[in-house]
Amino acid sequence: MMKAHYAAYTPEMVSTVCGTPQDKFLKVCEMLATIATPNRAGTILYALGWTHHSVGAQMIRTGAMVQLLLGNIGIAGGGMNALRGPSNIQGLTDLGLMSNLLPGHMTLPMEGEQDYEEYIKKRATQPLRPNQLSYWKNYRAFHVSFMKSSWWSDNVTAENNFSFDMLPKLDKSYDMLQVFELMAAGKMNGYVCQDFNPLAAVPTRGRPASACRS
Repeated sequence: MMKAHYAAYTPEMVSTVCGTPQDKFLKVCEMLATIATPNRAGTILYALGWTHHSVGAQMIRTGAMVQLLLGNIGIAGGGMNALRGPSNIQGLTDLGLMSNLLPGHMTLPMEGEQDYEEYIKKRATQPLRPNQLSYWKNYRAFHVSFMKSSWWSDNVTAENNFSFDMLPKLDKSYDMLQVFELMAAGKMNGYVCQDFNPLAAVPTRGRPASACRS
């Protein structure tokens, strides 16, 4: 069925759609085919060129399918691997180490979000058309599971809004830019930076430099 589905995507079609010369496309195909063997492995590395593309999710899924077909998933040197800017931004967001995140890419409530149901409703995006999937429509289940398993176990109940009131509420975002604003204003006097160069990442290079000097 898969062969029949992709039969229309000939090298000529690929070249027409993508603009990639046929000879270069076939060379890549041949190189990939050489790693479909038990004694070799190959990885696919992708970055923002794919993730920010209008069909980025489809391209990454396709790459994962190719790796599965080649036997490159679950082995050393294989996989479908994202290249990130900071040392491990994926782990940072997964573990909730950003100032506005809870583990699992969930967000902390803001000061104006004191109502639990409104907090959930704002984040549990629903499908917009028939048969459409929405991962985040399950936000309530994710949130309750996290609160129970990670922090307050059986003390998390529907009667106390699943301990929602125990969560800190942010008055504003405290990202890296805000940190340097506070440092420059003399409102923050300490900053520990590990494996990251803010001078190469922030839009105003002079601001972090002056803040750190002060």
